[in-house]
Amino acid sequence: MPRIRPIVPLIAVWTVSLGSLLTAQVMGGTTQIPPRDGVQLPTERRIPVGTSTISGTVVAADTGRPVTGARVIVSGTVTANMAVSAAQAAGRSGVPGGIATPPTRGGGAPSTVMLNGQTIVQMPNASSATSLSRTALTDATGSFSFPRLPAGQFTVSTSQAQFMAVVYGQTRPGGQGKIMVLADGQHITLNVSLPRGGVITGTVIGAEGDPQRSAQVRSWRVDISSGFKRLVSTSSAQSDDRGIYRIFGLPPGEYFVSATPSPGELLIAAQLSAQTDLVERAIATAPVIPPAAAGMTPTVAVPIPSPPTGNQLLGSQPYLPTYAPSSMAPSGATSVTVAAGEERIGIDVRLQMAQATNIQGVVTTPLETGVTLQLWLVSDDLTIDSPQAMSARSDAAGTFIFRGVAPGSYTVVGQTTPAQPTFTIVNGQATSPSLPPPALTDAQKMWGRARVTVAGEPTIGVSLTLKPGRSISGVVAFDMARPPDLTRTRVLVSVSPAPSPQPNLGGPLTQVQVSPDGRFTMTGVMPGRYSLRATTGLAKSAVVSGVDTLDFPLDFSGDRDVTDAVITVTDQFSELSGSLMDTAGQPAVGYTILAVATDSRYWMPGSRRIAQGRPGPDGKYSFRGLPAGTYQLAAVVDLVQGEQYDPEFLRTLARASVPVTITDGGKVTQDLRVK
Repeated sequence: MPRIRPIVPLIAVWTVSLGSLLTAQVMGGTTQIPPRDGVQLPTERRIPVGTSTISGTVVAADTGRPVTGARVIVSGTVTANMAVSAAQAAGRSGVPGGIATPPTRGGGAPSTVMLNGQTIVQMPNASSATSLSRTALTDATGSFSFPRLPAGQFTVSTSQAQFMAVVYGQTRPGGQGKIMVLADGQHITLNVSLPRGGVITGTVIGAEGDPQRSAQVRSWRVDISSGFKRLVSTSSAQSDDRGIYRIFGLPPGEYFVSATPSPGELLIAAQLSAQTDLVERAIATAPVIPPAAAGMTPTVAVPIPSPPTGNQLLGSQPYLPTYAPSSMAPSGATSVTVAAGEERIGIDVRLQMAQATNIQGVVTTPLETGVTLQLWLVSDDLTIDSPQAMSARSDAAGTFIFRGVAPGSYTVVGQTTPAQPTFTIVNGQATSPSLPPPALTDAQKMWGRARVTVAGEPTIGVSLTLKPGRSISGVVAFDMARPPDLTRTRVLVSVSPAPSPQPNLGGPLTQVQVSPDGRFTMTGVMPGRYSLRATTGLAKSAVVSGVDTLDFPLDFSGDRDVTDAVITVTDQFSELSGSLMDTAGQPAVGYTILAVATDSRYWMPGSRRIAQGRPGPDGKYSFRGLPAGTYQLAAVVDLVQGEQYDPEFLRTLARASVPVTITDGGKVTQDLRVK
């Protein structure tokens, strides 16, 4: 868990801002060639250069020996008009953290920017930022160098197959590294130590007690990067002829290990055994054929079976994974804790030879020509990531199959989609259609859902009946001094997928233009978990049946239409800003600042009321576009990505946080000091 440092408020200032907030425009570094005679791909990259250098050496942390062939990547942002002097950078040993916020100025045309997940109109500015990424390999002495770097803010990451990847300045594996502020003419020298990863090794033992070769072995660990805790696969290996496997390069942590026998290996072994039995039975029981000539021996006729084909191997019944030491479910497995560079031996897996289930289905609703059905099999068990959602497509007859399904409860979900383009053969060459398939009409947008329970059967049948997509309609209200003229301005309303413990099934984005009277109707909307948004201003609220879907996403079941949606957009952007200082009055740049709503109802993945950022080289931070409400500010060292949504973690913030209140369009300055 990240370390939370107590902070105290220094200055609290509250003002009201009615104008638009200036923000910095971000631009990429790839030169786009203007299209001529149709679409044309870029033909060159423009790499920013300057007078600065980042160089150094990479060594093994355990031996100190140079690491040859390590991949070193410097990446970050080159900011125009950066006001970072060489003296400032040198005063911080050349490796200060934080991301500077570039100054903004007026001039030019307005543009748009993503702010807290929303598209808003931003005012023009003269200062811009360009991304930069360069790669180098270390030589025989472990040395690397990036000459002619421009001024900017950069991170340096290093990786090599035998070691764990490292971001320079991180305090734990996978943690946040330091952001180096590089001034014009500055030269920074780094010493990077690569720690060796942990190792888990053992033997896969078959059902008969013999070593199992060619088994697929995986390591698993709990991950919360998506905001939801799941068991995800991290690395894999294959057992050798002795049944021994070795998974290496593991970051420190707690792991589970699973092994799955190869269905191809077992199929070939089974066919070999069957062929042997066939030959021996024929020798014992088949009629004897007299010798063809004097002096020759009599014979028996034995049929020669065909070898297994690729289709037979694909169609063979797969086996389920067994979790060490010998459990069919992670809940019954024993975890393995691995330290950096540690080798855990003897982590054996005794296989349970349980075969998986195939789910064979059929779509009972006829589909029009050019329309097919995309299907997903979604597990009720959300604690394990793979295979949380399997996918399939229906064929021309409306049939589909999911292979290798473990026991459990599932939902088969299907929705119509344009059929895949077909290939034709012209003069012996395969050609694809020049035009993409047409979009579905509202009448063709259909979906279906069916429940299925798997209990280890070889095959289960399921049928799927489709329903038409439903509609979402309502009105857009403008909380603006000068609302847009909808007879002249094109404003769109869309539904965007909201974070969910269930996988995003990848349905097409639905959007529609707002009519001059402010009303909208989206038809053919598929079931899903959505937030409603408009493509102008800042979304203040999007209420359906009294619930704001920007805070509590709409669970659109698809069983009924939504007719009462009210989306309110505003041009009043709130701002929470200030500086973070240490006890000596110096910028505390090695922290992540969290702004979290005090109301725990909003503590959910993707919440717009939970914001994070790192202070700049001068210690300044800023959060723009937070909804009105009360928040707690906290400074965290080495935040684990995704943990900002963990309610258990957020409850610990109250003891070391500063409360602030934000109003609609309000501007709050809150300076902080780390104790």
